[in-house]
Amino acid sequence: MPMLNVGIHLNPTPYENGGLRVIPGTHKQGIFKMLFRKKYFVDNDPDKHEIGFDINAGDLSVHDGRLWHRAQQSPFVGEASRRRVMYVPVVTGKYMPKNENSKTPFYHRFISKVNI
Repeated sequence: MPMLNVGIHLNPTPYENGGLRVIPGTHKQGIFKMLFRKKYFVDNDPDKHEIGFDINAGDLSVHDGRLWHRAQQSPFVGEASRRRVMYVPVVTGKYMPKNENSKTPFYHRFISKVNI
């Protein structure tokens, strides 16, 4: 089910410090592109189609949870590299809590087989 990711940014996170990046349109891609365009959850390399944002402390960011999003590693160390964000997922559909019998999503089962 679709969901929204709502980010409450506690630190300024300019693009140069590795701030939020998204690949526009990926929330509407089909299953083929989802499986073969990038290595989902594994490939954190920059993408030629991604765009980044300059975010200030106190800003809210809202994006479709299906949209490919990531943060770049900060080029700084220590306090300058700090990027604290609280994400609140707004989930749609019936409440379905996980338990010890819940199945692992199929794409997580193959993560050890992916060469990066």
